[in-house]
Amino acid sequence: MAKKGSKVKGKTESLNVLPGGKLNNVLNSWSGKVANFKTSKTFYLVLIALGLTLLFYFKKSWFIAAMVNGTPVTNLELQSKINQQFKTQTLNQLINEKIILSEANKAMAIPTEAEIDKKISELETNVGGKDTLDSLLSQQGQTRDSLRSQIKVQLAITKMYQNEATVSADEISKFIETNKDQMKATESAQQEKEAYDAIQNQKLSQIFSEKFQELRQKAKIQIF
Repeated sequence: MAKKGSKVKGKTESLNVLPGGKLNNVLNSWSGKVANFKTSKTFYLVLIALGLTLLFYFKKSWFIAAMVNGTPVTNLELQSKINQQFKTQTLNQLINEKIILSEANKAMAIPTEAEIDKKISELETNVGGKDTLDSLLSQQGQTRDSLRSQIKVQLAITKMYQNEATVSADEISKFIETNKDQMKATESAQQEKEAYDAIQNQKLSQIFSEKFQELRQKAKIQIF
């Protein structure tokens, strides 16, 4: 009986020393652990943490706006401060624009893209060219798109109320006489146009101020 037991033990030991025998056992055990790890919550948490780390490393500007003596100013802080300071002002501006354009739409007074382009071309001419206008917009923190939005609203107001903002020849003559030294135009026809535009814009501003108060009061506004 003793000899039989020793033979079995010998066979077992010989199996363990076969090439790849123990290695296969180790690999099988390791692959099993890896498979279990992949199905665990820890694996996904580690994967998410790794992804966030890589994202932060390569896209730091998404999270940090600036560094001050080694201390970060996060984009969350920046956005929070912007919201506190400018949210109410910006929101009111957007609401006012919606009210004006809504009224202009009812009055069939929405300016066309061609009309907006023409106004921008006039601005470029007045300031000294396209590049100069772009530079001025950049200094004011504006873009071409924001300029187009402003011009669209201004033209809509003009188209809605220009018939009420009439300008007489007598008013033009008096304006030129009073403001001749401050006028840009030098030729008579150009001075008359400059005077006409100035007077009309002043009247439009007064008319719009009165009209808009009524529009704002009647508008259904919900602020969240």
